[in-house]
Amino acid sequence: MSTTLNANTRGFALSVAITSILSTLLVIAKELNEGLLKFMKAVTVHHWVTHGIFDVVIFLALGFLLSKSNSGQGPAIEDEKLTTVLVSCFLLSSVGIAAFYLIHG
Repeated sequence: MSTTLNANTRGFALSVAITSILSTLLVIAKELNEGLLKFMKAVTVHHWVTHGIFDVVIFLALGFLLSKSNSGQGPAIEDEKLTTVLVSCFLLSSVGIAAFYLIHG
């Protein structure tokens, strides 16, 4: 594997990609499930605050776990592939939320 990025950079970059997908799924789930939305509103002052806390916790947890994976070497992924994964997840998340609101708006 050829990479110029350290284990933390690769781990947290993958965490961003995964968190963006999970955040998109949470947006859709809470819009379709009134019970989940009410629960998230009850946890903090607003469902978006709860959503943000969820995103930060997931990002940090996955980032630390992924950074320590592969015997402390981090994810075995080349720089170019990591870039592709990040951009793809960002685009998929953006299109997913936009499509959801266009359809269910």
